[in-house]
Amino acid sequence: MNTRDCRLMALIGPGRSGTTWAGALLDSCPEVIYRFEPFHRMARTDATFRDWFDRLKQGNVTDSDLPRIYELLRTAHPLTNKPPYFPDKRYRQVSAFRERLWPAARALGLAAKAYGWIYSPPPGPPLVFKEVTFVKPLRTLVEQTSMPIVYLVRHPCATVLSDVTGQRQGKMPQDRQRRLGELLRQEAPELADQFADVIASSDIVKRTALLWRYEIESCVPLVTQSPKGMLLTYEQLANDAHEHTRAMFRHLGLEYSNQTQAFIDSLYEIQIDGIRGRARTGWGDKYFSVFRNPREEKDTWKARISAEDRTKIEAIVQDSNAVALCAKLGGW
Repeated sequence: MNTRDCRLMALIGPGRSGTTWAGALLDSCPEVIYRFEPFHRMARTDATFRDWFDRLKQGNVTDSDLPRIYELLRTAHPLTNKPPYFPDKRYRQVSAFRERLWPAARALGLAAKAYGWIYSPPPGPPLVFKEVTFVKPLRTLVEQTSMPIVYLVRHPCATVLSDVTGQRQGKMPQDRQRRLGELLRQEAPELADQFADVIASSDIVKRTALLWRYEIESCVPLVTQSPKGMLLTYEQLANDAHEHTRAMFRHLGLEYSNQTQAFIDSLYEIQIDGIRGRARTGWGDKYFSVFRNPREEKDTWKARISAEDRTKIEAIVQDSNAVALCAKLGGW
């Protein structure tokens, strides 16, 4: 496969921004091979993924490398190819027993190899991967490749509240927050100076909000200044998923299908032929993976956040131009 034939594209955003749902929308496209957070998940145990992840962070990837990355991602693995599985795909795929094999394949190495051998699609279809907290690799992809990218952002209070809840439950990593001062002094010294008091504090809400601002200010200008980039907010997508999914698909050169329409209708609980759609769909731990009615879920954080925490978050992001741009798009 040469570079011209390699259709590789990415969905990126801060964690807890709705990227899992947006990724499922992309996976519902019949022509797409979709991979869920392949670099973060596979680099832990696979040296080849680790090498490419390091190269992305170091700015050592160009268009000539994309066919090899495509082939690496094409191989199915239970960590990156997971439910919900969409039945209508235009390329050859094996569907039999996949949902039954998936739990065993996550736990057993030999079962994972069998999963890859059975369920990897043939080369050729466009491949979309989704990643979160992908700041340095995003810069590499925007500046050194022709890969189209969608960057998804959600209201800072919703994102920070969800992240902090996950940290307190032991479900979200805390390494970057522990290294907050070192990270900002290296990558954003002006933020380190402006928020020296936050860096010196142990306030998990303030520190998480500052990390979110750093990520937004690092990524949003890259995306908006490139014709390959598309900035989208969760709130836009939740309010009218049909319209904004179509826009996302157009940016990536994908076709909006009946399967995608039906998936969105099921989330909105729209009645089709007298049958009401399911109130929720998905798999596994509801903290990560259950898709609910997006219009109803969009603002539920407002009833859960304390006035004190909201004030802390808004004080950290209020003077950011990048955040203001996202707020205008999302109606924050």
